[in-house]
Amino acid sequence: MNQEIITLTKVFKDLNLVGNDSLFKIGGEEVIPLTNRVKLILLDSLLNQKGKSSFSNLLFKDPFDVSKEELARSIEKDFEGFPKGFVFVHNPTYYDGGYLKHSNDTAIREFSRKFSDETKICLQQNNREFPPRSSMVISTEELGELIAMLYFREKGYVVQNPRRTYGKEGDDRPGVDDVVAWKSPVVDKLREHGFIGKGCHMGELAFLRWLGKVSTSGIRSGHSISKEIVLVEVEHSEAEAISNSASKGINQLLRAKKGKVAKELFICFPFVNKDAEEVFAEIRRETKEESSVGAILFDSKGLHIHDSETFPDNNVVAEIHQYENNLKKALLNNFYFDEIVEMIKELDVDTKNKGFKEVKEEFYRRIELDYVLEKLNNLI
Repeated sequence: MNQEIITLTKVFKDLNLVGNDSLFKIGGEEVIPLTNRVKLILLDSLLNQKGKSSFSNLLFKDPFDVSKEELARSIEKDFEGFPKGFVFVHNPTYYDGGYLKHSNDTAIREFSRKFSDETKICLQQNNREFPPRSSMVISTEELGELIAMLYFREKGYVVQNPRRTYGKEGDDRPGVDDVVAWKSPVVDKLREHGFIGKGCHMGELAFLRWLGKVSTSGIRSGHSISKEIVLVEVEHSEAEAISNSASKGINQLLRAKKGKVAKELFICFPFVNKDAEEVFAEIRRETKEESSVGAILFDSKGLHIHDSETFPDNNVVAEIHQYENNLKKALLNNFYFDEIVEMIKELDVDTKNKGFKEVKEEFYRRIELDYVLEKLNNLI
């Protein structure tokens, strides 16, 4: 059995090219995030898998329910122990009269000794068996999510986990709930204020007061941004992605088109010992008479992108409206309660003979995104 180590460093070099070298510093096999924004996305995707980071959980909470003191402590703790860099290793499983991993634990432990304790080794595997060293991180789908999010973020989208599962048809048929990338004219407004560069992870918007503005403040995209949604289904292997099962991979992804919210659909997974064009051809054959889904593939040679054909998205406007409402609430997490009370007064929200819930609901109905952006612009 071949025990060489497969590293995925070239994938992150390719992502860095998409990001104009703004994402990582690459030293040998080590991938070092350059900004706190990139660190936050790594925290959310890889380092807080069990409980998820406060960064992730925050997006689905009401801003009035978030303790700012608790949030500050959580973020401080997360960054205290943040690794200096990462090394990404692909350790796929083969079947040879029994299931065998590409590299055994001894080989991986020996490889890891080349790096300091401040470097985190991330193993991309088919399962979640205990890693060879407790300090290592296991990924099945998390690494694919990270790659897809960083890719579409640099393409000018807001990226996040979907607000709901798309294409679910009963408990035996899971839907798409890995990554959604969306855009609307709101993205240009965020750029105008310098709150984002090309695109962003939704969670970045909840921490703008801490992160500060980006250097591209005032730069517009130069063209009108339409409302658009892209859905990404991530699998841990080619076998799971290109499967005859109705509950896996491409078949799972294609069910999401029935909702008519996504213009493009992508499957994302790692592969090994194949040519990328060969894998793309297999994906096209799997879709048969359907429009062909796109693919975000990665292996030791780097990142391989195949564009999606377009799908009907008649319901995109209503869906984008919900994402924009969530975005507005993410931005409101930057304000302290006394600042929100001042907004309630400025917006002339009726508080007389009203309970807290009624005041809060009217506040959300009245407050406009442009108002929030201007208020936040004055703070940062």
